Amino acid sequence: MPYTDPHVAAPSLWAVRQEYGPDFQVSVIEPDDVDQRQRRLSIEEAVIAVYRRESGENTTANFGRIIEGYKRSSRRSGGFTGGELSEGETEPNSVSGVGPLPWTDADEPTSRSWMGLNWTAPEPLTNAYGLPTDPGVYRIWDPEEPEPLEYIGQSGNLKSRLYRYRRNRDEALVFSYALVDDGDEKHKREQVETDLIGAHWLATEESPQDQF
Repeated sequence: MPYTDPHVAAPSLWAVRQEYGPDFQVSVIEPDDVDQRQRRLSIEEAVIAVYRRESGENTTANFGRIIEGYKRSSRRSGGFTGGELSEGETEPNSVSGVGPLPWTDADEPTSRSWMGLNWTAPEPLTNAYGLPTDPGVYRIWDPEEPEPLEYIGQSGNLKSRLYRYRRNRDEALVFSYALVDDGDEKHKREQVETDLIGAHWLATEESPQDQF
């Protein structure tokens, strides 16, 4: 099994090939200004988000996932080569992900019900105290210029993550967060985060300013 660098999906694709055979199909497209990294990655998020919405399923090799029965390699610097699991071994990245968000108010990135989540009321980053330690997603924006957002993120501990932003970001910015049910695994939170970034791109044709 290859390492997760230079391409993070390589271990998963290798496992699929081992399990189901060697044949893959590929299709490509070159959007305008694809050489701009932020734009390219935003379009990628939008494509995955729309795939999740339309199919009701997750892609096999995104979000650091791997098929059942296999364990992912580390980065090359870590030196660990993955492969088939031994009896009794488990791999958290093979756990099923979460389904697509309902896309409620998808074109209103600062709405309290954006994408069907239960967002908290916006507060200044200076007020980022006493927050829950639960997993969730968050958004940060300038109340004077709310679109595009400044950033969309996910964390296994909202209190720790937003406290760090409070210390390091512009005091004029505001934040809002939403808890993620079944958000215990990172790949599940990233699937929700991807839906949000993809919806933001489709609504504004821009990436959040500090994304990527």
